[in-house]
Amino acid sequence: MNIPLISWVAQRYLSSKSAGSYAPLLTATAIAGIAAGVMALIVVMSVMLGFRKELAHKLAGFNAHITLTRSDGAGEMGADEIKSLIPGVDLKDISPFVQGEVIAAAEAGDEAAVQGARVRGIDPARMGALEGVDLYFSRGEDGVSGLADSDASGLPDAIVGSEVSTQLMVHPDFDDAIALIAPLAEVGPAGDLIPNRKRFRVAGLFKAGIYEFDSKYVLVGLDEARSLLGQQAEEGWHIRLVDPADTPDVIAVVRAGLPPGWKASGFDEHNKKLFAALKLERVAMSAILIMVLLIASCSIAGVVLLTTAAKRKDIAVLQSIGMPGLSVRLVFIIHAAFIGVIGAGAGLILGVLIALAANRRPFRLPDSYYLDYLPVDLSFTHAIAFAIVGVAVAIAASIYPVSQAAGQDPVEVLRYE
Repeated sequence: MNIPLISWVAQRYLSSKSAGSYAPLLTATAIAGIAAGVMALIVVMSVMLGFRKELAHKLAGFNAHITLTRSDGAGEMGADEIKSLIPGVDLKDISPFVQGEVIAAAEAGDEAAVQGARVRGIDPARMGALEGVDLYFSRGEDGVSGLADSDASGLPDAIVGSEVSTQLMVHPDFDDAIALIAPLAEVGPAGDLIPNRKRFRVAGLFKAGIYEFDSKYVLVGLDEARSLLGQQAEEGWHIRLVDPADTPDVIAVVRAGLPPGWKASGFDEHNKKLFAALKLERVAMSAILIMVLLIASCSIAGVVLLTTAAKRKDIAVLQSIGMPGLSVRLVFIIHAAFIGVIGAGAGLILGVLIALAANRRPFRLPDSYYLDYLPVDLSFTHAIAFAIVGVAVAIAASIYPVSQAAGQDPVEVLRYE
């Protein structure tokens, strides 16, 4: 089998006009279809991967990659004990937290605003561990002194979510205060749980970029949270890793060594439905965009069918001088492969350039979106895979018309020539 000869003939057929004056236009249309499909796959998948990465960054930035929670009756566990469970793992931060459900209330003139909220007590010295969270303080503080001390009125400070601030109509610039009520915090004389109420000064705002966080959470100091929540307090540790990709392996190691009464969970496990929906959306969009390639494959099949019909005599001559049927098939398969390679190559280049340009100069989204910019995360592995799919679709589209052409009888074709 003479591959160079077969490739040369296929290349000649690619630019041949003997199939008709409109054959080059059909070939260009097929190439454009493959290029458009591959380009669309690369760009759309880059945006979806970028959105997932940005979402994961925001979820882990406000919470953590791994969360350890203690149930009732479980023993204490310190940072050193946690580090001993995962030796050799690069840790960015280990922070204690206390959290629970509360009712947040505020008064603005004659109006009162009330909403359900979730208070979280954090170590003021660990405020810097909140990645991707925008903080605002009217006094120009960094949050450490704000949560550690009380103001002149004697009220402890709190940092509220940006949406909580809107709903309760409070803001740090006006020295507003909110009341947090823990419904089941204290044990009464009769043994029943009674609420606990405490007032906090609104010292600052935070914006995590996740509506669930910004509309529900109020950050206070650790001791203040323990005092407020009492019996209903949920305590634990937040573990942030240097490499988020290590999260599944680290969780498995931590779970194997945790003492009784402690539970470990990853940030993705808290949002299984959300990440499952994103995965389903990626699969669905990929399937839809691959249909673009399938539409382009119809053009390729038409081009190959037209070429084989125009080259019936050439095929018969090649067969009569001893070219095997497989070699005849390869001529037109390589012809279709050339179309696929040119189209997929052009789509690969355009898709990568568009993704890189969108990553270098992010496209700003309208204010109605929760993200400021369109996130883009280009994966060269995915890009190359989509290009290979484009070539494979082109080759697959040529199989049927090629089998029909190669099955003809050269004697019948050349009888009247």
